[in-house]
Amino acid sequence: MPLVKNVRRYFKNLHTQNIFFIFAVATLIITIMVTIANAIYDSVFKYLMQDNKAAKVLLGALIGAKIDSLEMKNNEYAYRVRNGLDVLRIDFSASVTDDNGNKQVVTIELQNASLRSEVMRFRKYLSEHYADKNNFVEKDGKKSPIPIISIYILGHPCCDKKKPVIYGNPVFYDAEHNELKGVYDKSDFIKGLIHKLIIVQVPYLKINAKTKVEKYLDFLNQVHKIDKTRKNAHLLRVSEETDDDDYNLIVRRLQNACADDYIRRAMDVEDELNEDFEYRDRMEAKLKEELQAKDSELQAVLAASAKALASKGMSPDEIAKFLNVPVNKILEVTQ
Repeated sequence: MPLVKNVRRYFKNLHTQNIFFIFAVATLIITIMVTIANAIYDSVFKYLMQDNKAAKVLLGALIGAKIDSLEMKNNEYAYRVRNGLDVLRIDFSASVTDDNGNKQVVTIELQNASLRSEVMRFRKYLSEHYADKNNFVEKDGKKSPIPIISIYILGHPCCDKKKPVIYGNPVFYDAEHNELKGVYDKSDFIKGLIHKLIIVQVPYLKINAKTKVEKYLDFLNQVHKIDKTRKNAHLLRVSEETDDDDYNLIVRRLQNACADDYIRRAMDVEDELNEDFEYRDRMEAKLKEELQAKDSELQAVLAASAKALASKGMSPDEIAKFLNVPVNKILEVTQ
């Protein structure tokens, strides 16, 4: 009997191992890992968006509508701060169809910012859209504003909500706080004054994406970096889906970027600029710390001197005149 049990156990284990082996092979066949250029770099991201098909796939997933036609309205705007590339902005004109079959023309403002930027700079870019005469169409004999959708792809968190994608859609209420549905879509007046907002927080992108839009943004997830030391963040290794041709358009475009000499040189330049940024930030932080320490020393000396003179019967005004400092400073250190 022990022999029979051992034989049965052997074949049972062998059967289990075979199942796992077959499953592993099947998974390997279905999931193909490929190397792509890192689109966190502006040069790579611009290269991706210059491909009309890939841009339609990505933007369509973000705005949640089918893009029938897409046209880049301008050459990209690269705004520079302290001699370094800060914000890449690309504007598109798109004809879209929503889930209800409604068609409309929209302006899509796409900004990719790997560094922290002041909100006033984004407000300035947005104001240019509202003032642009080309962002209007003739409708019923008068000019009607084209709806604006602003998309911000940020390399840093912008709020305390750890969500990879945040949507801001206008919501309207009456005086009794009852929601008024459909106001934005049915009023040209309101659409001309308020826009929709989409924010992508790259640090919060997840590996196992649950939604289509997060899956299509996987090419930005820095967890996929091949070089984990950060010395060379140029390349990522991601999966190529055998059953999703749209997603593969993005992946293959970024594969092509790896072989482009101009793109590789551009990434090197961005690395140098970022290193310069980091060096300047460290120097500024160090200088600020030294100035704060020096200021604390001066305040301590001033307080000791003012108290010593006050103990000799001098008034705050007399001490201020004697030490050549504002009287309010004397009052601060002596009270």
